[in-house]
Amino acid sequence: MSRRVSPGLRSGSLPLLVALMTLLAGLALAGLSGIQSLAEGWSQAARSAATIEIPTDIPNASDRTEALVHALKALDGVTNIQKLSTDKVQDLLAPWLGQPVGSHRGLPGLSLPEVLIVAHTRGIDLSATVHDALPEAIVQEDLQWGQRLERLGTSLTGCAWLAVILIAAIATLSIGITVRRSVAAQKRAVDIVHSLGAADLTISSHIAGRAALLSFLGGVAGLILLTPLTTSLATTLSPFAHQSALPAAFPTTLDGWWTTLGILPPSLLKELGALPFIAACLGWLTAQGVVLVWLRRLP
Repeated sequence: MSRRVSPGLRSGSLPLLVALMTLLAGLALAGLSGIQSLAEGWSQAARSAATIEIPTDIPNASDRTEALVHALKALDGVTNIQKLSTDKVQDLLAPWLGQPVGSHRGLPGLSLPEVLIVAHTRGIDLSATVHDALPEAIVQEDLQWGQRLERLGTSLTGCAWLAVILIAAIATLSIGITVRRSVAAQKRAVDIVHSLGAADLTISSHIAGRAALLSFLGGVAGLILLTPLTTSLATTLSPFAHQSALPAAFPTTLDGWWTTLGILPPSLLKELGALPFIAACLGWLTAQGVVLVWLRRLP
C-alpha cells in the first residue's frame, strides 16, 4: 500500500500532541510519587510517637514526672523518651508567644507545661500508665494525626491517578481524531487500494504502525521536555535524601544530571520510562480501531 494513504500521520501534529500529553502525564506521576512519599513518611512518623503534656503547677510535679518517666521506660514497647523542659517549650512557642524581656525566663501570667515525646511501637496504649502516675497529664497519640494524614494522602493519590487517566483518555481521543482526519483526507486512495483486494486489517495495520511510531517518538520528546522539571524536583528534594554526593544547585553537566535523577524513586523512573511505550500502544490500538470502523462504513 502506498504511504500516501496516510500523509497526515507524517506531519508533526501527532508527535507534538503525544509529547505534550506525555509531559502532562509525567508531571502527574511525579506529583503522585511525591504525595505518596510524603504521606508515607508522615504516617510512619506519626504512628511511632505520643506527646504527653505535664502541668508544672501541680504538687510535686518534678518527682511525679520522674516517676512517670521510669514507669514509661519499664514498658516493653517504648523505644525512646525525650523530655522538653518549660524553657525548651517556650523557645519552640516563641514565634507565637514572643520572647520574654530581659534575662528572666517565663512569660508573665503564663504557666507552660513540660512535654514528653515518647517513641513507641505500634499498638501500645500509654494512657493507662500516664494517668496512673499523673492524672493531670494530657496524652496526645500521634496515631490520630497519622490516620488523618493517611486519608489525606489516599485522597490526593486518587486525584493524581484520576488526572493520569483523564490525560490518557484525552490522548486517545486526540489520536483517534488525528488518524480519522488523515484517513478521510485520503479516501480516494484508500478506496483504490481497498478495491484492489487489500484487506481491512492490512490497511489498518499499516496506518496503526505509523501512528505507533509517531506516538513513540512523541513520547520520547515529552520525556526530554520533562527532564529539566524532574531534575529541578530532584534538586529540591536533595536535602532530604541524606546523600552528600548530590549537587546543591541545578546540575549543568551530564554526570550531574544522572546523579541528581538518581535520588528519584525507582518506581517513578520506571513509570516515566514506560510512557513512550504506553503512548505507542495507545496510538496503535486507537488507529486500528478508528481505521477498521471507518473502513467498515465504506460502500
